[in-house]
Amino acid sequence: MSKQSDSNNNQLSQSDSQTPLKILTLVIASLCLLLLTWYLIADRVTPFTDNSRTRAYVVPLSPVVAGRVVDLLVENNQVVQQGQVVARIDPERYQLAVNKAEASLELAGQEIGIKTASVATAQARLAEAVTSHKLTNVQSKRIFAMGNKGYVSQAEIDEAASKLSNAQAHVDKMSAELEKAKLDAGISGDENPRIKKALTELLQAQVNLEDTTVRAPRLGLISNVRYDVGVYVNPGQALMSYISTKDIWLEAYLRENSLSNLKPGNQVEMVFDSAPGKIYQGRVKSISFGVEFEASNQVGSLQTPIQKTGWLREAQRFPVIIDFAEDIPKGVRREGGQVDVIVYTSDSGLMKLLGKLYIRLMGVLSYVY
Repeated sequence: MSKQSDSNNNQLSQSDSQTPLKILTLVIASLCLLLLTWYLIADRVTPFTDNSRTRAYVVPLSPVVAGRVVDLLVENNQVVQQGQVVARIDPERYQLAVNKAEASLELAGQEIGIKTASVATAQARLAEAVTSHKLTNVQSKRIFAMGNKGYVSQAEIDEAASKLSNAQAHVDKMSAELEKAKLDAGISGDENPRIKKALTELLQAQVNLEDTTVRAPRLGLISNVRYDVGVYVNPGQALMSYISTKDIWLEAYLRENSLSNLKPGNQVEMVFDSAPGKIYQGRVKSISFGVEFEASNQVGSLQTPIQKTGWLREAQRFPVIIDFAEDIPKGVRREGGQVDVIVYTSDSGLMKLLGKLYIRLMGVLSYVY
């Protein structure tokens, strides 16, 4: 009886010692099941990604005429205003070309026995008007292009259109005054090709002279200045890079199976690596319809998402364009900066609450990585 009693006591003791282990196992298993359930639901209701980048317009600033750089008026990371001069090409030979063209025009008038003073004055005014129209047209095209994408306001588009219309009207007026000057001088462009040729050459020379000045397209930052005064550059050769500080957005790459509930206007919260711990607000702007899934070097190919490797097949990712819903410091929204992003497909509910807790946890962890 004593031996049997001892055996029963041992079994009870072992059972008692295994009970906490079983409870711990059940707790861990339940927790894992809850986390898996949350992950599967969150992937569609509150999708999250750390595969996102801050994006901005980056424009190479280059001259359209060849020559030696005589002035570099900016340095790396300097803020520039729209139209601000950033570099100058040696204008000497282009000024000589203007002088030569003016002399050729005068000689052409003398050879046919007419006075060309009024014609030259009218032509100079026309050349000035055409140059102004050219600059206005370039700036307006940039604004119209960004307007089509929704990155500038309608007021800015209307203002650009008004400036372009006024510039064209001024060109038309100066052109009419030139034709009147020709008639007053007793000449006709169709009947005197030498005068017409000389006027065209003078206009081209004046445009080339104006093009020796390189200007910033809009408010932004200068980056990647790699040349110094004295370097000889060719047309289209980039002197530096311009980064827009006004037209900035977020490009978040989300898994394909996370897109089903997304739509423009969904609320977004984000944590920038450059501002750990801080939560910023945004809105879904648009969702890409396609990406490049094969290696391609062809011009006009689609966006290629940054692929992440793992032991399971990586889901295809599509870029989701996100606009900022609040003012974010320029030092935070750097071009190419990494961002953690979560999208809320509903305005309330338990999943949104859990998503908010999750992104804030990521904000705290961003101090570490």
